Amino acid sequence: MVRLLHRRLAWIGGLVAIAWAMTGFLHPVLGWTAPRPAVQTPPVQTLDLEGVVAPAPALSAAGVTNAALVRLVMVDGAPFWFADLRPGETARMVIDARTGVPAPGIEARHAEVLARHFAGLPDAPVESVELVQRFDLFYPTINRFLPVWEVRFDVPGGLAVFVEPGLDRLAMVTDDRRRVLLAVFQSVHTLSFLGSAETLRLIVLTLLVGTVLATAIAGALMLLRGKGRGLGALHRIAGALVLVPIIMFSLSGLLHLWVTTTLRAEPAPRAASFAIAALPALPLVEAGLTVNELTATAAPDGQVAWRLLIQETGHWFAANPAGGAPVDDAARARALADALPEATVTPVTRFGGDYGFTARRLPVLRVETADGPVFVDVREGLVALAPRPGPIDRIEAWVFDTLHKWEFADPLVGRVGRDAATMAATFAITMTALAGLMLAFRRRRRRR
Repeated sequence: MVRLLHRRLAWIGGLVAIAWAMTGFLHPVLGWTAPRPAVQTPPVQTLDLEGVVAPAPALSAAGVTNAALVRLVMVDGAPFWFADLRPGETARMVIDARTGVPAPGIEARHAEVLARHFAGLPDAPVESVELVQRFDLFYPTINRFLPVWEVRFDVPGGLAVFVEPGLDRLAMVTDDRRRVLLAVFQSVHTLSFLGSAETLRLIVLTLLVGTVLATAIAGALMLLRGKGRGLGALHRIAGALVLVPIIMFSLSGLLHLWVTTTLRAEPAPRAASFAIAALPALPLVEAGLTVNELTATAAPDGQVAWRLLIQETGHWFAANPAGGAPVDDAARARALADALPEATVTPVTRFGGDYGFTARRLPVLRVETADGPVFVDVREGLVALAPRPGPIDRIEAWVFDTLHKWEFADPLVGRVGRDAATMAATFAITMTALAGLMLAFRRRRRRR
């Protein structure tokens, strides 16, 4: 009965195992071959506040009543108000900060400037500048930010830089080679082309994982009494060696699939919306000070405040003049995290530990709360990452990192060694499945 099950499932289980193993083999290659930005940090601006009109009169005249973020940006030497509209919308309004006239082409121009900065290509010709308002095969959901602009350079390799002009963020760097590799990985490994039918994708992937597991477990039971020589013996020996990795990859992948599905995903981090009327005037700036950033956001309690970045230090001023004395970034982070006034706040400038790469936002502030660390992006006025709500999320994160990505090997052999180990395992799984398919093909030919 076990032998019959193994042979009946061999074709589907073997082909699926090869497809997943080879795209798993491809994953480290995606990281190794990814184009790197010339710089990671955004350009430092020096704001010219001369003649700048406050946001309330400037934006209200353009029909803007609410925003989640208002920021003064210098583009080609002139100041402009960038206003991110209500949370959940992908639109952004840009206004000339001196005349109050809408400037629809300025955001694209600023995106090009940012892309040139991050790519280190000040003089390269630009092939296209396009607004991206949804995730797709070439700009997957792991990148988090929307809307973004894709700036493609007319250079060998088709280098493209995705930037988020609202806060001068680098979202992604890609090229022609990475587009192909990413499309193959997304389509085969996660069946992303079924993303619009998430329930169907879950069912199909679960059935395929079940087929691979059933084939592998049936094969393992056959090891106890297996005989033979040549290719059959090789298949059994290889099957014994790859059984544990197959189970690890399959079960951890299945758990990741069901826990991270968009059917139960939490809403993306969003800043609170506020009325533009709350910004009737600019904050007072002492003469002679150099202001590098001027943004306005709202706290959860609805209090709108200005953030001035002066000599790399953030200073918060209530938009309401009666709102009290200025506070620093740490105090603002505690307010956004709904933490106690004495809560410990520490800066986070790199991914790792409790704040993984998938959170995407950097730098952030870590605020210690009774429920665990809360990571706050004070510039955008939101919580970038909060403690996971239930044990299943924490269990899934540990299982996926440990059993699927093999991060347990990092302390022993480092990331390169870990990548080599996972690639060796996926290659061995591929060879084992190929041997099994060859045996199945031989049996079919004998029956004829």
